[in-house]
Amino acid sequence: MNYNNNFNKQIYQNSLFNYNYSTATLSQSLAEIISQDISSKLHDLISMSDSARFKTIMEILMKAERAIHLENSISDKANGYMKRKLNTSMGQIELNVPRDRNGDFRPSVLPPKYQRFDDSYLNLINAGINNFYSQSGIRDYLNNLNLPYSKEQLDKLSEKIYEEYQIWKERELPEDVIAIFVDGYHTELYEEEAKKVVKAVVYLVIGIDFKGEKDLYAIEFITGNENKDSWMEVFNKLISRGLKRPLIVISDDFRGIDEAVKTLFPNALHQLCWTHFRRNVRRNMGKKPAKEFSQFLEKLKLEKDFEIAKSKFMEYTEKFKEKYPGYISYIQKKHELFLCFFRFDVSVRKHFYTTNIVESFNNILGIIERNSGGFFRSKKMLELNCYIKRNQLKTKKWSKPAPNIKANIYYLIQMFGRIYGENPKIN
Repeated sequence: MNYNNNFNKQIYQNSLFNYNYSTATLSQSLAEIISQDISSKLHDLISMSDSARFKTIMEILMKAERAIHLENSISDKANGYMKRKLNTSMGQIELNVPRDRNGDFRPSVLPPKYQRFDDSYLNLINAGINNFYSQSGIRDYLNNLNLPYSKEQLDKLSEKIYEEYQIWKERELPEDVIAIFVDGYHTELYEEEAKKVVKAVVYLVIGIDFKGEKDLYAIEFITGNENKDSWMEVFNKLISRGLKRPLIVISDDFRGIDEAVKTLFPNALHQLCWTHFRRNVRRNMGKKPAKEFSQFLEKLKLEKDFEIAKSKFMEYTEKFKEKYPGYISYIQKKHELFLCFFRFDVSVRKHFYTTNIVESFNNILGIIERNSGGFFRSKKMLELNCYIKRNQLKTKKWSKPAPNIKANIYYLIQMFGRIYGENPKIN
């Protein structure tokens, strides 16, 4: 790695593409073990000022170092923090320095007492955000800092967070939920045992329960192509963990998914993503007809009654059937799946017509894939990144129920009761 005193903002801009998974490997993984609040700080790491970023990374490293110290000192315990002011070229920065009960611990990342940080060391610290991609990259970075992290210690700490993920992955799910949003990301994955790159699909399931709370319910990796059997496998795993009755399933128009939903969740409503449907109109029709059709769909979205919306849709699409017989026949056949969200009151429809909620996870997958040479080099690393992203969201965006859903819980419970014949079980 090349560090110099002219470390500029470009490295921070570039680091945006590495942030979600690189920080996960060391900084956030260790932070998850040591202190849950670190993940909320890391969420805004890229946009922080230089001094705030420096403070955050320093405190992450010091906490990680204390964790290793306590691993090797069974009789010692953590003992809070003390304030210490450091003089730097950015001005004076106050750090929360972790302490131990025995008084033996002092973070190696700190300079000697009364010594001022110079620019080269500041650059080295800040560069960490752009270099936490692999275990070897982390070790190289930490060696440059002369910190006492051995390969064995890193591996041990990495295993701890992965063990936590494995427990989380098998946790029991609520039996009845408002919605599950499902998505399949097509990619290639390096299989360690076979020593080759194979086609795979990453299946993500996000749910909203009857408290209005969102969570990542599942991360599944299945090699081969997406089909009905693979969706059956994903849904059966959800069922084995307790999920039985979703009010609605929201998905893209994946091969075999409508049959899988009908088989395993026969009473559930099923919405095919309206946003992707509109995009596909432009791909399957000429420019002018597609524009006209898109304008119609935009107006149709305001219709309050499902049956009226359905009637208008079927009538309008007939005018394009002669020119686009295959495509129009297909969407007419699946019209109830595309229009399912019209069954909901207009006050809550916006939550149930698109799979956009999964897009933030897809962004992570795309970033890692591009920076890994077009395929995923480790299933384990990918699982950890999705899990850590989930923990980020649970401390920020998903920390509270969506206000609009919470305000309409009674309505959604009544709708569930009409479909299933009884009210949902709410834990």
